[in-house]
Amino acid sequence: MIKYKIDNRTLQLLNAQVNLTETFNHVLRTAPKRECLAFRLKAERGTVESTFVVELGNERHTLTLQNDKKMHLKLADFIEEIANGPLDPSSTSDVVHRPHADRQYGRFEVQAKQRVFELVQTGGVLSLDMGFDLPLHVALHRTHTRSGVTAILSIGNKSPNTRCFTVYGSNAEIYGKVTESINHLATAATPSAHAA
Repeated sequence: MIKYKIDNRTLQLLNAQVNLTETFNHVLRTAPKRECLAFRLKAERGTVESTFVVELGNERHTLTLQNDKKMHLKLADFIEEIANGPLDPSSTSDVVHRPHADRQYGRFEVQAKQRVFELVQTGGVLSLDMGFDLPLHVALHRTHTRSGVTAILSIGNKSPNTRCFTVYGSNAEIYGKVTESINHLATAATPSAHAA
C-alpha cells in the first residue's frame, strides 16, 4: 500500500538538488492525516553519473543514476519505495500509483480527441483523463443564433484552473480552438517538476 508520497514542492527541490553535491533534509507525508517521515539526502554530482544516499531512521540506501532530465523523478520513486516498501502488483491500491519517472501529463490521445470533436458537434459535458490525479472537465454549450460554442474547461478540485470562452465558426475551427485551449490548460496543470 502506498502510504508516504513526495509532494510537488519536494519534487521541485529534488530537481535542483540532483545537480549539486550537498546534504539535504526532507519530509515525506501521508495524504489523509499528514503524518511525517523525515529523511536525509546526500547528493554527490559526477560528470556522467550521480550518487545519492538516502538516510531514513537508521537505514542507509544508495542509488547511482546516469545524469539525465528524469533523474530527480527516478530518485523520488526510489525514496518512496524505501518509505513504503516495494510495490505489490496484486494490490489494487498499488496499481493506481504510477512511478514518477513513468508519469506522462497532458496525454491527449486519439480517442479523447474524437470524443471532443463529437462534443463540439452536439454540446454537452466530458471528463478527460490526461494523466493527472483529477480529470479535465470540458463543458460545451452550442449557440443557436450563430454557429459557435461557449466552452468551460476546468481541472482541479480545491481551486480549479479554469478557462471560459466563446468561439464561432465551422465545427473544424471550433474544434481547433477547443483542443488548443485543452492543451494550454494541461500545460498549466502539469507540475513544474515534470515539465522539463
